[in-house]
Amino acid sequence: MAYQRTELTAFLHFGLNTFDDTEYGDASKDTPALFNPTNFDATQWVSALKAAGFRQATLVTKHSTGFCLWPSAYTEYSVKNSLWKNGQGDVVKEFTDAMHLAGLRVGLYLSPWDGHYPSSDANYETYFRNQVTELLTKYGPVHEILWDGFNAPTSLDWVGIVQLAHQLQPNVLVWMGREIATTGADLRYLGSQNGKASRSTSSVGDIPNGGPSGAWYPAEAPVSDRGAGWFWHPNGTVMSLKSLQSIYFTSVGMNATLNLNVPPAKTGQLDGPDVSLLQQFGTWYASLYQTNLVQGQPASADTTWASPGFAAARAVDDDLCTYWAAASGSTSGRLEVTPASAITFKVISIREPIELGERATGYHVELKRNGVWNRSPTDASGATIAGTVIGQRQLWQLDSTTADAVALVIDSARDVPAIAELGVYP
Repeated sequence: MAYQRTELTAFLHFGLNTFDDTEYGDASKDTPALFNPTNFDATQWVSALKAAGFRQATLVTKHSTGFCLWPSAYTEYSVKNSLWKNGQGDVVKEFTDAMHLAGLRVGLYLSPWDGHYPSSDANYETYFRNQVTELLTKYGPVHEILWDGFNAPTSLDWVGIVQLAHQLQPNVLVWMGREIATTGADLRYLGSQNGKASRSTSSVGDIPNGGPSGAWYPAEAPVSDRGAGWFWHPNGTVMSLKSLQSIYFTSVGMNATLNLNVPPAKTGQLDGPDVSLLQQFGTWYASLYQTNLVQGQPASADTTWASPGFAAARAVDDDLCTYWAAASGSTSGRLEVTPASAITFKVISIREPIELGERATGYHVELKRNGVWNRSPTDASGATIAGTVIGQRQLWQLDSTTADAVALVIDSARDVPAIAELGVYP
């Protein structure tokens, strides 16, 4: 629940690939001496991300070259043999220290594909387990550990490796690529790297991307701010604010967690264009939910849980810890909010109390104007404002719309409908 409510997480791809100007490097040619940032500053990364509203960031501690950003005891192919800080540096420590100080959640990516220590080697599983142990004992608390599936050795005991991670840090969440995803995995690959989920993206049930079935298994939506490139390149370009805003609505706004890659440059700091994008996005994001036009406004429901504390007003009180619940045995319900005067808005946000799971399986929104209910209003794209999954958050963008009342109708649900927050924003 805490992970999903972060909404915004970041990826930081940094390593030998940054210095050889490639995406996958060349483990046969790239030596540790190549790694030599001139002005490394993890606090700059963390400050820029936190100011933009990000609550978690994941560092690529080892990419497919096999080069480790920490002085691993199990390989010489690491920062301890680089020119940076005369081999005395530890990128992972400086990153995790800065994150912990800032109160942000820490993620660590460890590539199962290793070009330096062949992933097919008979001893590779022991090597991999040793490095998982290093990362989860030296740099905690770690909130998420990520193992990509691309070119990953499928012969490893991934169930046992997941168990090892949970044993070392019981609260760590394990993200696995679909090629290796297995029982015990906590988070899943969305299936694309463009930051786009869908209205049917669910956190429960049987997921086609591998891993457990019938479990809570939310999706992470990865995308790079530099298009197809995940590492910094001198000629790379950064996406526009408009593009990132659109991605926010197709990831966070469709019940997924955004994972935005922002790669540090050769200097060891985030480059100017990346910082500028984060600043622009942070300003926009801070204003997005500033004014909820239905907060505290009169609310009613056609069905309400019998015990006190679950009235319709709980869905518009700006408190995720409270919620409206329909009557016992219900699988549908109608929630109406009637502001004191007409409101004009462009965004609708709907959130379930996900500590109770995903309940709605069908819903739609109705808007009242001049005494008449529009039973099937459309969003800015022309799509009817209706869906199946609600989950952590569903966001709908509209052309500027004026209404005297707003209704959320739960047409069907797995169990008693419950809504944590209904928000309407200008």
